[in-house]
Amino acid sequence: MHTPDSPERARLREALREISRTLIPLHRRLIEFAKDDYTFAYEAKARPSEMIELLQNDPFFAWLKPLTAVIVDIDEKARTDFESADVDAVVNRIEQLLADQKYIEMLQRDVDVASHHAALRRALQRLTPGASV
Repeated sequence: MHTPDSPERARLREALREISRTLIPLHRRLIEFAKDDYTFAYEAKARPSEMIELLQNDPFFAWLKPLTAVIVDIDEKARTDFESADVDAVVNRIEQLLADQKYIEMLQRDVDVASHHAALRRALQRLTPGASV
């Protein structure tokens, strides 16, 4: 639960929700793309139940875990009280994820990733570091 929002916090809360909504399809596409790379590299096609295990435990997919975690954290913040420093921290985490070499490679190789990336950049523009709550 959270206390009633000031107009600024309400704006930030909605921006967090928008970022989550843009991260989810990007995350899904990255998983699909990584799964294709995994299939190619290991000549093994994983069933859906195996994919869950691979995503959680295989080093090939480890670079996706921080993205999964930030989505969960954003959704949690959007449901509770938060400070502007929390929003700044989310933006910083996302920027670090977008600088990851694996992410950059996929961004350069896939038009869907690029499209989702552009939507995420637009959503991030609504959050400015240091915005007061």
